[in-house]
Amino acid sequence: MLNGMPAPILLDISILFTALSWAIGFYIASKRAYVFAPLAIGCFVCLAGYSLVSLNMPGWAVVPALIPLDLLLLWYVLRKPRQMVVAYLSTWAIYVVIHMALSGLLGYDSLIPAWKLHG
Repeated sequence: MLNGMPAPILLDISILFTALSWAIGFYIASKRAYVFAPLAIGCFVCLAGYSLVSLNMPGWAVVPALIPLDLLLLWYVLRKPRQMVVAYLSTWAIYVVIHMALSGLLGYDSLIPAWKLHG
């Protein structure tokens, strides 16, 4: 359903849900509400992933290629190793749940390009 929309709208949806998962992960790790940092990370990570896909990088390699960028931006925001681990793991768990929900309910596979969850 959503996959038929234009690429810029799909990218915006990906950025918003990526930022939401980072915001929840940051809150779980530090008990502080962040607004700008998760949105910035969502923009950087989604745009980098979109760029890698547009350069014909295999889908299975896009997510691992973004991990160093995730960790660098996470260090810039939190700067505490324990909070970084908690934020990173909780963010990924939330991200996967959001991806599965959007894919199952709306047929949307743009959050994790290599992980197609619907027919």
